Amino acid sequence: MLKAMAKDAGFLKHKRITNHLVRKLLVQKLRNANIPPTETMAITGQKNVQSITNYSNISVEQQQK
Repeated sequence: MLKAMAKDAGFLKHKRITNHLVRKLLVQKLRNANIPPTETMAITGQKNVQSITNYSNISVEQQQK
């Protein structure tokens, strides 16, 4: 099911799709869209701001460059 969802979302460029990767990509996209951390926490189910910060330190695009 996760592979089908990843395909629909356009995440096929990543070789290994995991729940962790999808959550990280979501947090990064929300941060890039200037969504406040509290809203991101509500969407992702994170319990504290530090966990959001851990996921969003560097984007996948920045890592690839």
